[in-house]
Amino acid sequence: MVTKVVVAFVILVAFIVVVAGFYFYARDLSLADIRADVYQMFLEAEHRPELVHKGKQKMKWVLSRARSLLPAWIQVFITDAFLERVVQGWFDAVKDLLDDGKFNRSGEEAGNVN
Repeated sequence: MVTKVVVAFVILVAFIVVVAGFYFYARDLSLADIRADVYQMFLEAEHRPELVHKGKQKMKWVLSRARSLLPAWIQVFITDAFLERVVQGWFDAVKDLLDDGKFNRSGEEAGNVN
């Protein structure tokens, strides 16, 4: 009897671990998908005639579309300011990679030269 309870408990714990692992895998996968979509939005914003020379409007355009990529239940918890910080971080990382092919924050150093 005790053996059956222990085996059932072990199976339950294993099941919970597998479900949690799948959840975190799916969450990370969807975040990577959203990041890739946001990168495409950056490129699209650069080529939209109504957004030429309007950096803040480009960012707002990207943010409004990025928010729609999030699952509805997460949108309730994500503030606009938080989403803007995340998207700005992704944008800065892309700019850094494009300037010399390395992620080394070289743009920050150039911006701090007085």
